[in-house]
Formats: sequence, C-alpha cells, structure tokens
Amino acid sequence: MSYPHVPIGRLSTDVFNSPVPHSRTLPQPAPADPGPLRSTPLTRRYEIAYLDAEGRFETCTRLAPAIPEFEEAFSAFARGTVIATTEGPVAVEDLVPGMEALTAEGRAERITWIGSMTLFPQRAMPGMPRSTLTRITADAFGVGRPMPDLVLGPRARILVRDARCRFATGVEAAYAPACAFADGVSIIEVSPVAALSVFHIVLERQGSIRAAGLEIESFHPGARMSDGFDPQVAQVFLTLFPHMRSIADFGALAHPRMTAAEVEAALHA
Repeated sequence: MSYPHVPIGRLSTDVFNSPVPHSRTLPQPAPADPGPLRSTPLTRRYEIAYLDAEGRFETCTRLAPAIPEFEEAFSAFARGTVIATTEGPVAVEDLVPGMEALTAEGRAERITWIGSMTLFPQRAMPGMPRSTLTRITADAFGVGRPMPDLVLGPRARILVRDARCRFATGVEAAYAPACAFADGVSIIEVSPVAALSVFHIVLERQGSIRAAGLEIESFHPGARMSDGFDPQVAQVFLTLFPHMRSIADFGALAHPRMTAAEVEAALHA
C-alpha cells in the first residue's frame, strides 16, 4: 500500500517559566530565535516488483525522496491502462515481471521491473504541488490512436513519428512528453479527484510499449542521471531498482527525447 508524501518536520520546544519569589514581576526573556527553517525533503512510498539475478519474482517497498527524478520512474500509466503483451491485452496493474510486452520496435521484450506510487487529490495534500494526468480522447492522434480514451501519468512520453522531429533531434522518431500535446479539447490535463495508482515499466531492452493504440516510452533514467546527477542521490535512486548494479545497466535509449518546448516549436514549424 502506498502513502502520501510524508514531511520530515522540525521539532519545537516549550518554554516554561518558574514562579519568581519576589513581590515585583520580573520581565520575561524573549523566546530564543530558532533561526530559519531548514528545507526538509519529502519522502514517498514506492512499490516495486522485479526479477532478481536468478529470474525470481520479488516485491518490496521503498521510502525515498519525492523528487521529480524519482517520481518519473513510477508515473507513466494510470491504473486500468491496457498493455499489449504476448499473452494478449493486460491491465497494467495485472502485469507481472517476466511477462513480455509488445513494442513499437517490433520486438517482444521481457518486463524486468514494475513500479507504482499513489497520486492524491490536491485537497488531500494541501500545500503540495498539483499532480496532473493527461487524458487523450479516442482517435486524438488518428483512427484508433488511442482506442478507447487513454489516461497517462504526469511523466509519460509518447513515441512521435513525424518529419518535424528532425528540427529537434535530427531523426523522424522521438519521445515527447504527453502533456506537451494538451489542447484542452481532445487532449486534456486533469487532476485526480481520488487516490489513483500510477505505474511505470522497465524492459530488458528499452523500447516503446503499446498501450491502447499509442506507443509509450518504457522507463529509462536518461543521460542526466549518469552524467550530471549527484552521486549520493544516484545511489539512493538505484535502490529502487534492486536488479540493477549501475545506471549503465539501463542500456541505451531506443529513441531521442524532445522537451515540451521543442514539441511546441515542431508543431508550429
């Protein structure tokens, strides 16, 4: 079971004034200035299922920082999303490591890791950043793309095949943030009104998972985690992937990535 963000609070102390055995009242000292509050990290519970080195199915729960780089690994598919596998369509919450997902690259790739976390409504977590999902209505990207409506998590990326991708990546196929396509009509940003589980998937070889007629990037931490991330934070990040020994074990990206700004520029090129 997942829990909401847990703040690590600062303890406070009470000041007690003893009675003074004099007839006159002594001035009370001003309370000591506790100084500026230190910024404390928020943590989140992450649910993990994976294949160990012997190919055995294992599960565990990790308490780790609630920062975008960590949450990205758990927030691509909303509960109920149907994934294409060699065993037929399977809801993401029913997937098990060891199953094979069908990819847009024409391969069947073994699922080695599945992670999930819970998003909560803003009213349940006042003061926390708002979590938004992307609802893509049926046929928004063409006939059967998707079919039916598809709800993706905050950090989902869609595989885009378009000559205009060359402006940003030099090739005609790239991953782009699903939220970058929101137009308020056929692709809409929505906030959860109740607690909702979101998921992500690691494949043995990174690729594009087929879901409801669209192709969604399987999880990969990207170049920043290996090249520019704080080594200590990267080490904590790796504890979320017990089957991995290093960031390099994720392998190469199947396709380059575009930013939301690059998607906007390409659409208006």
